[in-house]
Amino acid sequence: MILSKFSVIELKLPTIGLGTWMLKPKAAKFSTVEGIKMGYRFIDTAQAYKNEKGVGEGLAEVLDSGIVKREELFVATKVFPLSL
Repeated sequence: MILSKFSVIELKLPTIGLGTWMLKPKAAKFSTVEGIKMGYRFIDTAQAYKNEKGVGEGLAEVLDSGIVKREELFVATKVFPLSL
């Protein structure tokens, strides 16, 4: 497998992000929504956390309600190598 390369022109990533490790999906959704309302713009999750659906639901809620625009958010996730 060959991983694609890409370049980004002046990307300013927030220095502090909202971690979702150990949160169950319902709590991940709540924390994502409330975190974004509080000003977080970087959300971190992972396949191993098993809460990506909750994070996604939280993101959908804030995007649908107009609290933030998608281009204002950074979402990081990690996947198992065998899942690539």
